[in-house]
Amino acid sequence: MNFVFNTVYDMDALTAMARAVRKTTHKKHSKRSHIFGFIVVALAALLVAVSVAAGKFSFNTFITALAGIIILMALIFEDRMNAFIASKRMLKGSERGTVAFNEDNYVSATDVGTTEFKYKSIEAIARRGDYIVFVFSRRHAQVYDLTAMSNGTPKEFCRFIEKKTGLEIQKI
Repeated sequence: MNFVFNTVYDMDALTAMARAVRKTTHKKHSKRSHIFGFIVVALAALLVAVSVAAGKFSFNTFITALAGIIILMALIFEDRMNAFIASKRMLKGSERGTVAFNEDNYVSATDVGTTEFKYKSIEAIARRGDYIVFVFSRRHAQVYDLTAMSNGTPKEFCRFIEKKTGLEIQKI
Protein backbone atom coordinates (compact mmCIF):
# COMPACT_ATOMS: atom_id res chain seq x y z
CA MET A 1 0.00 0.00 0.00
CA ASN A 2 1.17 3.50 -0.80
CA PHE A 3 0.56 5.83 2.18
CA VAL A 4 0.41 9.58 1.49
CA PHE A 5 0.61 12.44 4.00
CA ASN A 6 -0.04 16.15 3.50
CA THR A 7 1.57 17.80 6.50
CA VAL A 8 1.64 21.46 7.50
CA TYR A 9 4.64 22.29 9.66
CA ASP A 10 2.75 24.52 12.10
CA MET A 11 3.49 25.09 15.80
CA ASP A 12 1.65 21.93 16.89
CA ALA A 13 3.57 19.76 14.43
CA LEU A 14 6.90 21.39 15.27
CA THR A 15 6.23 21.06 19.00
CA ALA A 16 5.52 17.33 18.56
CA MET A 17 8.75 17.05 16.60
CA ALA A 18 10.79 18.92 19.24
CA ARG A 19 9.34 16.74 22.01
CA ALA A 20 10.07 13.56 20.06
CA VAL A 21 13.71 14.53 19.59
CA ARG A 22 14.01 15.44 23.29
CA LYS A 23 12.43 12.16 24.40
CA THR A 24 14.40 9.88 22.03
CA THR A 25 17.89 10.70 20.73
CA HIS A 26 18.35 13.66 23.10
CA LYS A 27 16.99 11.86 26.18
CA LYS A 28 20.12 11.64 28.38
CA HIS A 29 21.20 15.21 27.73
CA SER A 30 17.67 16.49 28.29
CA LYS A 31 17.35 14.65 31.60
CA ARG A 32 20.67 16.05 32.88
CA SER A 33 19.72 19.57 31.77
CA HIS A 34 16.36 19.36 33.53
CA ILE A 35 17.90 18.11 36.77
CA PHE A 36 20.48 20.90 36.71
CA GLY A 37 17.82 23.48 35.83
CA PHE A 38 15.50 22.43 38.65
CA ILE A 39 18.41 22.50 41.13
CA VAL A 40 19.22 26.07 40.05
CA VAL A 41 15.55 27.07 40.39
CA ALA A 42 15.36 25.47 43.86
CA LEU A 43 18.51 27.29 44.98
CA ALA A 44 17.18 30.59 43.62
CA ALA A 45 13.90 30.05 45.48
CA LEU A 46 15.81 29.24 48.66
CA LEU A 47 17.95 32.38 48.37
CA VAL A 48 14.89 34.56 47.75
CA ALA A 49 13.00 32.96 50.68
CA VAL A 50 15.93 33.52 53.05
CA SER A 51 16.32 37.14 51.91
CA VAL A 52 12.61 37.85 52.31
CA ALA A 53 12.50 36.14 55.72
CA ALA A 54 15.47 38.22 56.86
CA GLY A 55 13.73 41.37 55.62
CA LYS A 56 16.55 42.10 53.17
CA PHE A 57 14.75 42.09 49.84
CA SER A 58 17.13 43.91 47.49
CA PHE A 59 17.75 44.40 43.81
CA ASN A 60 19.99 41.29 43.83
CA THR A 61 17.16 39.27 45.38
CA PHE A 62 14.82 40.52 42.67
CA ILE A 63 17.31 39.53 39.93
CA THR A 64 17.72 36.07 41.52
CA ALA A 65 13.95 35.58 41.63
CA LEU A 66 13.59 36.78 38.03
CA ALA A 67 16.36 34.43 36.84
CA GLY A 68 14.73 31.51 38.65
CA ILE A 69 11.37 32.26 37.04
CA ILE A 70 12.91 32.57 33.56
CA ILE A 71 14.75 29.25 33.95
CA LEU A 72 11.59 27.55 35.21
CA MET A 73 9.58 28.89 32.25
CA ALA A 74 12.28 27.68 29.85
CA LEU A 75 12.11 24.20 31.39
CA ILE A 76 8.33 24.09 31.21
CA PHE A 77 7.98 25.50 27.68
CA GLU A 78 11.15 23.98 26.18
CA ASP A 79 9.38 22.12 23.37
CA ARG A 80 7.34 25.18 22.30
CA MET A 81 10.48 27.35 22.33
CA ASN A 82 12.37 24.81 20.21
CA ALA A 83 9.39 24.62 17.84
CA PHE A 84 9.41 28.41 17.49
CA ILE A 85 13.14 28.40 16.72
CA ALA A 86 12.64 25.59 14.19
CA SER A 87 9.86 27.58 12.49
CA LYS A 88 12.23 30.52 12.06
CA ARG A 89 14.98 28.28 10.62
CA MET A 90 12.76 26.55 8.06
CA LEU A 91 13.43 27.22 4.42
CA LYS A 92 10.75 29.24 2.67
CA GLY A 93 8.54 26.81 0.81
CA SER A 94 9.03 23.87 3.17
CA GLU A 95 6.12 24.76 5.49
CA ARG A 96 3.91 22.22 3.69
CA GLY A 97 4.90 18.86 2.39
CA THR A 98 3.46 15.82 0.69
CA VAL A 99 5.11 12.51 1.46
CA ALA A 100 4.44 9.19 -0.25
CA PHE A 101 5.59 5.96 1.41
CA ASN A 102 6.21 2.87 -0.69
CA GLU A 103 7.95 -0.47 -0.22
CA ASP A 104 11.56 0.63 -0.75
CA ASN A 105 11.64 4.28 0.35
CA TYR A 106 9.58 7.38 0.85
CA VAL A 107 9.55 10.58 -1.16
CA SER A 108 8.98 14.04 0.30
CA ALA A 109 7.91 16.92 -1.91
CA THR A 110 7.72 20.59 -0.93
CA ASP A 111 7.86 23.83 -2.89
CA VAL A 112 11.64 23.71 -2.33
CA GLY A 113 12.14 20.32 -3.97
CA THR A 114 11.70 16.58 -3.83
CA THR A 115 13.83 14.22 -1.74
CA GLU A 116 13.95 10.45 -1.49
CA PHE A 117 14.65 8.84 1.89
CA LYS A 118 15.60 5.30 2.89
CA TYR A 119 13.94 3.72 5.92
CA LYS A 120 17.31 2.66 7.38
CA SER A 121 18.27 6.30 8.07
CA ILE A 122 15.57 6.62 10.76
CA GLU A 123 17.01 6.33 14.29
CA ALA A 124 13.75 6.48 16.25
CA ILE A 125 10.01 6.79 15.68
CA ALA A 126 7.69 8.52 18.11
CA ARG A 127 3.99 9.23 18.25
CA ARG A 128 2.43 12.20 19.98
CA GLY A 129 -1.28 12.66 19.51
CA ASP A 130 -2.04 12.85 15.80
CA TYR A 131 1.62 13.08 14.79
CA ILE A 132 4.22 10.48 13.86
CA VAL A 133 7.80 11.74 14.10
CA PHE A 134 10.86 10.23 12.43
CA VAL A 135 14.02 11.17 14.33
CA PHE A 136 17.26 11.04 12.35
CA SER A 137 19.62 12.65 14.89
CA ARG A 138 19.64 15.10 17.79
CA ARG A 139 19.02 17.91 15.32
CA HIS A 140 17.00 16.39 12.47
CA ALA A 141 13.50 14.99 12.38
CA GLN A 142 10.39 14.86 10.23
CA VAL A 143 6.79 14.97 11.37
CA TYR A 144 3.67 13.58 9.71
CA ASP A 145 0.06 14.44 10.53
CA LEU A 146 -2.01 11.26 10.81
CA THR A 147 -5.23 13.24 10.30
CA ALA A 148 -3.95 14.38 6.89
CA MET A 149 -3.20 10.86 5.68
CA SER A 150 -4.72 9.19 2.65
CA ASN A 151 -4.51 5.62 1.35
CA GLY A 152 -4.82 3.73 4.63
CA THR A 153 -5.41 4.07 8.33
CA PRO A 154 -3.03 5.26 11.06
CA LYS A 155 -2.95 1.73 12.50
CA GLU A 156 -1.97 0.24 9.11
CA PHE A 157 0.71 2.90 8.66
CA CYS A 158 2.16 2.26 12.12
CA ARG A 159 2.42 -1.47 11.40
CA PHE A 160 3.95 -0.74 8.00
CA ILE A 161 6.60 1.68 9.31
CA GLU A 162 7.55 -0.58 12.24
CA LYS A 163 8.05 -3.45 9.80
CA LYS A 164 10.09 -1.34 7.34
CA THR A 165 12.38 0.22 9.95
CA GLY A 166 12.56 -2.56 12.51
CA LEU A 167 11.86 0.10 15.15
CA GLU A 168 9.05 0.27 17.66
CA ILE A 169 6.99 3.44 17.77
CA GLN A 170 7.52 5.19 21.11
CA LYS A 171 4.50 6.94 22.59
CA ILE A 172 5.51 10.26 24.10
